[in-house]
Amino acid sequence: MKASEWFKTRRITDATWAIDDQGCDTMYLISGDERSLLLDTGWGIGNLKTLIGSLSRLPLIVVNSHGHPDHTFGNSLFPQVHIHEADERFIRDAPSLESRAWIVRNILPKPLPEDFNLEKWFTSVPSLKTFKDGYVFDLGDRTLRVISVPGHTPGSICLIDRKDRLLFTGDTVLQGPIWLHLEESVPLSQFHKSLQRLQGFTREFDCTLPAHADLKALPLSKRLIDELAAGVKQILEGKLVGKEEKTFAGDGLRCDFDSVGVVYRPDHL
Repeated sequence: MKASEWFKTRRITDATWAIDDQGCDTMYLISGDERSLLLDTGWGIGNLKTLIGSLSRLPLIVVNSHGHPDHTFGNSLFPQVHIHEADERFIRDAPSLESRAWIVRNILPKPLPEDFNLEKWFTSVPSLKTFKDGYVFDLGDRTLRVISVPGHTPGSICLIDRKDRLLFTGDTVLQGPIWLHLEESVPLSQFHKSLQRLQGFTREFDCTLPAHADLKALPLSKRLIDELAAGVKQILEGKLVGKEEKTFAGDGLRCDFDSVGVVYRPDHL
């Protein structure tokens, strides 16, 4: 595979592109009239900077939706990256060669691009700039406000675009199960409060754009937030109990609610 073949793109609005990272995650390029913003950097494989430059030549702001490697390993391609202060610790150091090799063996899709070099892959960390809930990224005629949504990680965020009425949800709202069984995930009850908070913004956007998706299915309905909140509430009330789920990141209980769901730990409610 050539590096140029790693990504697929889909235009969502006139100035919003979804970028598929070989089926592993979904990044977004969001442009205003003065600046563009790249939400997440994926695995850092393929010519991401070249692709971004072909879509927009405006000055670029790079933001991570949260600190997990499938959304941040491309950070080293850029001079500065923004992340919520609660997730900075996850990306402060470059991963070891051993960790990178494990990811190649067990997670990444094959084949990898011809020019992929494990020893040179993500060996440095860019300048990190942290932000808090409510921070606003100004793109000129378009702004993106940070909504803090602790759950999948303590520093998970959504970005709300009131101009185009879009909500970029990271790994907080997906079609499929949200992983909340991780060591760094917050209790299920706190995640439920994050969803309730998102419900308070639903009059300000029409659809959602998650960090894992089939490009052809985008954008997704904002009703997924209500469905997810209702399902989590039933778990917390003892009306639903998940079935055992084993993942490479640990075991938990999985509950599916139609098109969404969660994997959680019964000792972390």
